[in-house]
This record gives sequence, C-alpha cells and structure tokens, in this order.
Amino acid sequence: MNIRIATGTALILGSLLATACNMPFAGEQAEPEAEEPAAEAPAAEAPSEKEAEEAVSEPTEAPEEAIEEPQGTPIAHLDSGALILITHIQMITQQRGWGIGGLDGNSDHVFRTKNGGQTWIDVTPPELAPEESNLTKSAVGNFLNPMTGWVIYYEESTEPSPSRFRVWGTTDGGDSWNPSRAIDLEFLGTSDYPPILGFEDADNGWLIARYGPAGMHNYPIYLLRTADGGERWEMAITPAEGGLQSCRKSGVDFGSLMVGWVTVADCPIVAPEVAVTHDGGRSWEPLMLPAPDSRPELFETELCEGHSPQLISDLIGAVAVSCRTGLKLNYIYTTQDGGVTWESHLYPGGELALINPNMAYAFDRHIHQTLDGGQSWDFVKTVQWDGQFSFVTDQVGWAVARQGDALALVSTTNGGRTWNLLKPSITS
Repeated sequence: MNIRIATGTALILGSLLATACNMPFAGEQAEPEAEEPAAEAPAAEAPSEKEAEEAVSEPTEAPEEAIEEPQGTPIAHLDSGALILITHIQMITQQRGWGIGGLDGNSDHVFRTKNGGQTWIDVTPPELAPEESNLTKSAVGNFLNPMTGWVIYYEESTEPSPSRFRVWGTTDGGDSWNPSRAIDLEFLGTSDYPPILGFEDADNGWLIARYGPAGMHNYPIYLLRTADGGERWEMAITPAEGGLQSCRKSGVDFGSLMVGWVTVADCPIVAPEVAVTHDGGRSWEPLMLPAPDSRPELFETELCEGHSPQLISDLIGAVAVSCRTGLKLNYIYTTQDGGVTWESHLYPGGELALINPNMAYAFDRHIHQTLDGGQSWDFVKTVQWDGQFSFVTDQVGWAVARQGDALALVSTTNGGRTWNLLKPSITS
C-alpha cells in the first residue's frame, strides 16, 4: 500500500528566501531557530454496493461531442536548459513526480521529474494557447502514479464565464495525451476559485467546477464523475440540481469511489459542518461536528469552521477545525467509524496533512507533527513563507514556497527540520 501523498498550504522556511525578479531565489539550507512548541493541541451505516451503484447509475450527461483533435496552436514546450518556476508539485516517489508551472510564475506547463525535482521534462499536453494575448491559461492536474495523470486548463480570470474544455489523460508519463469528449459548462473556475480534479483509480475520477461567491452565501458548483479513465464525464450535481451549492467549499476528499467529504466555510452555520456522500457525489448530507468535551459551549459563542478533510478509508478520517473569533482555538477531529463518533484534540493550526491514522503534519508558520493521531504535537520548524506541500513519506517531502511574487522549490529528507533549495530546469 502506497503512503498517502500529503499536500497543503502554509508558511515555511523564510531564511532560505532571497527575492529575485522572475527567477527561483537562492539559498542553501536553513536550520530552525530555537522556539518552544505550540500548546498541544461508530460504524456509519453506508448503503450497500448495489444501492450505491443504483443511486449513480443514471446521472445527467454533460454536453459532449465526438472526440476530435483540437484545432489551433498548442502551448509550445520549453527549451532544454530553461530555468522554470514550479507552482504546484505532486511527488509520487522519492525520485519521481509531477509539477505544474512555467516561466515568470505562469502555470500553463506540465512537467515530470525522475530525479527528485532537480530537472524536469516538459510533457505539456497539446492544449491550445490562448487566442488573445491578454488571456492566460492555467493547468490543474491530478496524478495517480509516475505514468498516469490527468490535466484540465481554465482561463485565469476573476469573473466566471462559459467554458468549453477537455480533460487530458496520459498513461505513459506525458509522452502522449488523450483528450476527453468536449465538456460545456456555464463556468469552470477563476483565479480565486480554480477547479478541483481528483481520481480514486485509473478509471474513476471527479471534477468540481467552481463559480465563487454569488450572493446570499451561495457558491455554485458542478460536480462531474468519470468511470472510463476520463474519456466521458457525467453530471452528478449542477447549480440547479443537487447539494453543495451553499457556502464556500474549504476542502474535499474521497476515500473511495462512493464515499467523500466536503468541508464548508463562510456560512451561517451553528457548528462546523462536514457534507458526506455515500453515492459518489450525487447526494450529500450535512454532518455537524460536536463541540469538544472540554469546551461544550464553544460553538455557541465562537465562529468555528472545518477544513482539510482527510479520508484514509470510508471509515477512517480527520478534519481540522479553526475558530475565527474568541480565543481562535484550533482542533483536530478524528473518526474511526465514518463520522458516527469523533475524538477531538487541540491542534496547532494551519493545513492538516494526514500521512496515516497516527501520523500527520500541521503546516503553518510553525510546522508541527503528530505521531499519536493528534493527541499531542511536536514542534518541527518555524518558517516565513507560504507553501504548497507534497510528502511521500513521513520524512521526505517538497514544498512550493511563496513570498510575495517570489517562488522557490525546496525539499526535505528529515520531516521538515531543514529544507534544501532546488533550482528546477528543463531537460530533454
């Protein structure tokens, strides 16, 4: 069983950062400053497989046309030796993984590495370049293993607009790409609310198209599913039909083909809420988290919201809860029975990244680690810039580090206690 890949957004490693114009910034290694650690922070009855399959057997199909090669000028591959900026990373093993990025901080290219992120092969699919010079396309991807992955493109804009797009899929490490049937939606994503793409296996995946705020706590989405490796996509829910249209979706994760969790924020709810599906996303039921035993009135006096849902299986998972008012406390909630019962502990705060049922990271200005399922947290390092993380073991990980407009790619082999600067470039 492969170790779960952990990704998150946080602030890390300021001492490595040296700003440079449109170039990866320099530095070698930074040791953590001495700092005290932060304060320590029933089986759900799911439908049978037959019932679940029947529930999603007849979704509304997304508009589609016969597969045909897109016409126009594709995004050009970058020259060998070019220095690049990685804007998103998803490593699979200690040597092999995927990245999205480009020149000048753009996210229009797809890369693959075979040496731990030192050099990258440009494997960008033949997506058409924007016809207008003032438009920018960005890629969103999900990668199952070193050879298999999927990518979609959306136009970087602050306003949602109708979109026709395809999902690109590869099974040979990006040497070739197969486009899905064309999909037409009223919106796909914006710069603030990009689409989200995920796959449980080589056949079954999901796509969430996001609109952003539309008034009255409404955040419309489409949820599409595929069962043939991304060639055809069918509607599970639309803005007109289905759940999840209220509140900002602060996190989403599927533990299997049928079972998924979504956390919500910016919503007038009386307690942190986790929306749960047992039919692959066609229907969702709200699950309100109980107040911590040590503070039974917490949710009555403070505004607290869930985020970072993490499912290891249909029954085992965790959710982080952060309170935005009062003492601004943070908690980790864990369940072994699909959310029938919960155990809560104080949490250092930040993005939760669950490696296994006992081991997790909390990514924030102060990185913490737990080895006992969140009952206690050990301080790892104080850092100073925003990061998107990808860990393949409890010790080996990477981060895309941001400070203002500057970007860098860094890696660790000791659980985040020290970070090494990488200078990614294109190789043939």
